[in-house]
Amino acid sequence: MSLIPKETVDQIIAQADIVEVVGDFVSLKKKGQNMWACCPFHHEKSPSFSVSPAKGIYKCFGCGKAGNSVQFIMDVEGSSFPEALKYLAKKYGIEIPEEETAEYSYEQSERDSLFIVSDFANKHFQHNLHHHDEGNIGQSYLKQRGISGATIKKFELGYSIEAWSDLTDAALKEGYKQKYLEAAGLTIVKEDKRYDRFRARVMFPIHNVSGRVVGFGARTLKSNDKKSPKYLNSPESEIYHKSNVLYGLYQARQAMRMQDMCYLVEGYLDVISLHQGGIENVVASSGTSLTEGQIKLIARYTHNITVLYDGDAAGIKASMRGIDLILEQGLNVQVVSFPEGEDPDSYIQKVGDTAFKAYVKEHAQDFISYKSSLYAEEAKGNPVKKAEAIREIVTTISKIPDSIKRSVFFQSTSLIFDIDEQVLISEYNKIHLQERQQHKTGSPAADFVPTQPTQEQEPEKEVSAADKLKRYEREIVRMLLNYPDKLLDEGITTVQYMLDELEDVEMQTPIYARFIDLIKEGLSGGRLPSADEYINYPDQEIRSATIDLLSDPHELSPGWATHSIFVPHESDLLLYGSERAVLRLKYRYLEKMIDDEILKLKLVTDPQEQDHQLRNIINLKMLHKQMGDLLGIVISR
Repeated sequence: MSLIPKETVDQIIAQADIVEVVGDFVSLKKKGQNMWACCPFHHEKSPSFSVSPAKGIYKCFGCGKAGNSVQFIMDVEGSSFPEALKYLAKKYGIEIPEEETAEYSYEQSERDSLFIVSDFANKHFQHNLHHHDEGNIGQSYLKQRGISGATIKKFELGYSIEAWSDLTDAALKEGYKQKYLEAAGLTIVKEDKRYDRFRARVMFPIHNVSGRVVGFGARTLKSNDKKSPKYLNSPESEIYHKSNVLYGLYQARQAMRMQDMCYLVEGYLDVISLHQGGIENVVASSGTSLTEGQIKLIARYTHNITVLYDGDAAGIKASMRGIDLILEQGLNVQVVSFPEGEDPDSYIQKVGDTAFKAYVKEHAQDFISYKSSLYAEEAKGNPVKKAEAIREIVTTISKIPDSIKRSVFFQSTSLIFDIDEQVLISEYNKIHLQERQQHKTGSPAADFVPTQPTQEQEPEKEVSAADKLKRYEREIVRMLLNYPDKLLDEGITTVQYMLDELEDVEMQTPIYARFIDLIKEGLSGGRLPSADEYINYPDQEIRSATIDLLSDPHELSPGWATHSIFVPHESDLLLYGSERAVLRLKYRYLEKMIDDEILKLKLVTDPQEQDHQLRNIINLKMLHKQMGDLLGIVISR
């Protein structure tokens, strides 16, 4: 039995706005009729990820990922179809009738089960904070740190009581399986004993980009317990990889997009205090070294990062190594350091929201200048240290992919260290050359692309007859899906014209043959082919092929219309396009028939049979030439 009734599934799909759904995960920019962004599924610097509001689909022309709103959530979250529907239903306020069955629970993926037990744990900890006697301990701590009730609710903060197996016992009583509690890092099992990982701690749930709980950070409130770590985090699991998660991103993503800026801090309370103070575009690496995966998450929403350093010199230098990674990804980095002994949380509590914002605005400076000034001050009067410092700064500048930005930073660094700019560039070239020699198998950087090819280019492979046929079969199905009911001439629609003309042509590519069968089946029931029907078709192969057929990487520039230059759209020349598409397919189909007949001829030994076969080939070639003439093909095969 299906968990979600079909009418509810249809309602969710109909209500889900593809731009809103995708826009929660990446920053989209309008170009022509579609929206574009860098793909969230693979690393790229130029946007190839397209969202079509009119068609309700997305398509990456780089990695090939494509689908509708439900498929996007499945792809970005790695969740099942029912869980993706639940996410969208929650987003759009659609109630899902409870029809959970034993069969569904059994078939439910382990990943979904980990999300479900983590959500249960999150609600349990929140309940403890507000309704359990021991929750007063957690509430007192949060109140002492200046965290309001509204902020506690927004970040879903909770408390784990001191009992050994409070959460585990509650979860098992509700029917959750121990193996999932253990896999999510909530329960520890040793021999015949089981107990909670988190006890007597304030709980900070860690959400993924879509707002689902994937893990927890937990702070002990026992000042006399020297054996337990101050902060304890969930272990790695199938849903929690700390290198790909940023604390507070779910709450910050919209503000990051709107303000085109991300503030990066270290701890949970830094995020919460700044958010409460009106700085909502803030995230934390949660005490871990910044990773490439975390930087790519930020880059979905903005390319501008301001790192807010604690006022600790040793910590600042340690953090600088992570910033080189940010520069490598082509993002812009500013830094702000606070007075000695202060961190973002303590400083905003000390001076208040307004003064904090003013301080950040006044003290923000680009990272290269900040690092150069810091190292120059430390090396003052020491030539050896100064040389080391310059080499360190040049190494950092070398991480920047943009040559213009590198040039600007070489100029500013030369002024700070009072050294000739050309010396810095020479040092950069040495570093770059060393990197090239270490990666001989890789491609040289753009600055060093040789003017002449180092080896002969391989000749382009000739496209096979089968591939040509596939290309033109694809074109037929593409036009049928895009313009099924468009009138061509004298009341004849595209679908009528094409199917009549191709009645004797059998599609050779299995997926396109399936489409033709589905279209004919629909027509026999009085239904024209519908893109929406195939986008949401139960079969994944049909869904993927439909998106591919509906997506176009190229759009007509609106600049033509601005200059009053009329450029006809494909739909304006549909009769001509349909006729050409049919002729091209028949032309390639005849080529295949000729090849098949030639193969048969080679197997025939009887003279009369050979003569008959030759006449067939000649007739087919004559027909092939006639079609070639209609298409304007001068050179025949």
